[in-house]
Amino acid sequence: MKTKRLVLIGLFSAICFIGTFLHIPIDFGGSSTMIHLGTTAIFISAIFIGKDAGWAGAIGCALFDAMNPKFAAWVLPTFIIKGLTGFVVGYIAFMFAKRGNNLVQNIIAFIAGGVVSLLGYFIVNWLVFVGFYPALFKMISSLITTGLGVAITIPIAAIIKPIVNKSGLKLDAYEN
Repeated sequence: MKTKRLVLIGLFSAICFIGTFLHIPIDFGGSSTMIHLGTTAIFISAIFIGKDAGWAGAIGCALFDAMNPKFAAWVLPTFIIKGLTGFVVGYIAFMFAKRGNNLVQNIIAFIAGGVVSLLGYFIVNWLVFVGFYPALFKMISSLITTGLGVAITIPIAAIIKPIVNKSGLKLDAYEN
């Protein structure tokens, strides 16, 4: 693995941690959930570093869970779910050599990643933590988190990404 790639994964992992740290906790029937900006950070990571956003999301979001006693039991599920979310978004955003530069393709990527996250957390909540009906209820916070991610990241993909591209700053570790 190249040094630049490791540095970018580390940088975006930190951004994902901070995004998850910026949250509104919600306690529900002895269980905790939250609305946060971690998914937004994963989406932003994906349009800049592609499928490596899977590592960034997995590390950054799971690290938040590991440092918060309310969410410590979620470290492994979060690592897997947010890792898959970032990988899917980054993979789709970089398909067909678009490298996160096609807005329509990015929106499709954000929606696909959101579905991965929603289904992943629903399944783990249902089968491991709280059961079917509470898992359905907890999807509300996941839907809000994903919706915020899509709503915030679309303008970033449309406005900020082209500015970064024109600046000559090479964030993609796979570029020559």
